[in-house]
Amino acid sequence: MQNRHHQLSIWLIVVFTVLQLVILFTFGYTPYPDSEGYLLFANDAVLHSEPYPVTVCLNQYDFLWNIGAINSVAFSLYLFHSYVPLLVLYSLMKGVTAWFFYGVTKKITNQHIAFIALILYIIYPANYGEGTSLLSELPFMFFIMMGLYFSLVRNWFFLGGMMLAVANWFRPMAIVFLLALLIYYLLKWQKSGRLFIGYLTVIIILGSLSYYRTGLFLYQAKSGWMALTDYSTCHSPESMQIKERTDWNVAQKDSAWRSLFFDWLKDHPKEYISQMPRKLVNTYVSDNVNMCTFIPDKAEKEYMYEEVSLGTLIRCFPHYSPVQWLTLLNLFIYYVFLAMAFASLFYFKKENCLFAISVIVLGTLMLLFVGHGEARFHIPFMPFIMMLSAVFSSQTIWKE
Repeated sequence: MQNRHHQLSIWLIVVFTVLQLVILFTFGYTPYPDSEGYLLFANDAVLHSEPYPVTVCLNQYDFLWNIGAINSVAFSLYLFHSYVPLLVLYSLMKGVTAWFFYGVTKKITNQHIAFIALILYIIYPANYGEGTSLLSELPFMFFIMMGLYFSLVRNWFFLGGMMLAVANWFRPMAIVFLLALLIYYLLKWQKSGRLFIGYLTVIIILGSLSYYRTGLFLYQAKSGWMALTDYSTCHSPESMQIKERTDWNVAQKDSAWRSLFFDWLKDHPKEYISQMPRKLVNTYVSDNVNMCTFIPDKAEKEYMYEEVSLGTLIRCFPHYSPVQWLTLLNLFIYYVFLAMAFASLFYFKKENCLFAISVIVLGTLMLLFVGHGEARFHIPFMPFIMMLSAVFSSQTIWKE
């Protein structure tokens, strides 16, 4: 039975990967606002023949965006004069991520739960079409899952830590997964130490290369304090003044936003705490973002999200377009996953659930304390919600 599950899993992942490519060439590029922003900065980097951030532009940037994501686009533009090869690579990476997810789940649970988790991963509509955009979530999760696979399955802890740091270069959330691994390997200092040293090694390499080129030790995005100030405080005018300071570089602006936020926090701690329930709701209320892949004429849409937003679905009921019916199906499956993941706590076993719960709890706390609440932000936690859903399914629905 185990060999049969393993062989079937490989075929499912192959089909899943091929479908990613079919969707890419059928529905084309998806122009999310952030994706378009990455493209703009990448073109600028190619123009200056220098990686992002470009040295002469350090005082012009309002903030530092996801470095790895932008440089990946720039590399594709430099080599091929097109971002399409990168989209093909991202689509293939999505398939390999499914393999890493299967392997990690099998290691920390068992073959049966891992097979169920893979089925859930593959049937979820939102897992299709990510490779049609240049957003950072897909490469981030690829390197996160690679780091987890190296650490948990192969016991290559140094390499695992390095891959987590590479993921952090694409999106500054890898600390969540590093901490979850440290919790999982609590009191196993040799393993934890190698993880941390691997992580720190890549941070030092990336930061040193940046320092040599720009004079600033830059190894991840610097946008969090700006977003937290703009969304959580009443300092929008002061925040705009920071953006307009051309005599400050991007690191100095980031420090100014941090100071502005903490100055506000000293006088408004209750307001800061009271915002957290809203952030939690905004983060988990829906999972419709990737449905933009399937919107007709998406390049011409002034506000692409509107057709698949939760508010639009409520207003238009029951008169839906095909993509809205798909979005509704995706939303239903998403809520089922959330319910199953929560119900899995009744069947809690440390070896099956601890790691996934650690990722979700630590990640959610990070978003509540230093985030501002967007549905996109929970995407890195979805594989672990599915992992818990598979634990529930194995106990109640799909018993071995």
